[in-house]
Amino acid sequence: MTLKQQLKDSMKEAMKAKNKEELTSIRLVLSTIQKKEIDKNDGTELTDEEVMQVIQTEIKQTHESLQYAKQSNKVEMITDLENRIQLLTVYLPKQLDEDEVKTIIKSIIESNGFAGKQDMGKVMGLAMAELKGKAEGSLISKVVKELL
Repeated sequence: MTLKQQLKDSMKEAMKAKNKEELTSIRLVLSTIQKKEIDKNDGTELTDEEVMQVIQTEIKQTHESLQYAKQSNKVEMITDLENRIQLLTVYLPKQLDEDEVKTIIKSIIESNGFAGKQDMGKVMGLAMAELKGKAEGSLISKVVKELL
């Protein structure tokens, strides 16, 4: 079953359960997916990887909104945004923790003989390709800076 189909099934379940929060979040993601499919202009559906990117983008935007809500002390909004992040994270693969990311990046650095800040771009390129969808870019960047 594709990720898009899982989202549609979850939307149906949320409708039946009358869970407005979940329904709104899933509809938002599905509408973004539909817009991207229209923008592709070739009549094909998005792949699971592209759908994951849409979900990750939505989570990232929600994190930014959450920061503004915390600055404004909007308790109800904070709760809603945290719930949305938690709900959308279910559709992504398990995120690696910092130690696992460090191990992978160390092996990239050692196997390619990188050393120093001048190789940061090369390491980031390889690390982002290998860890795509498994870890946030900010975490990868932080670990690369530590190790170089």
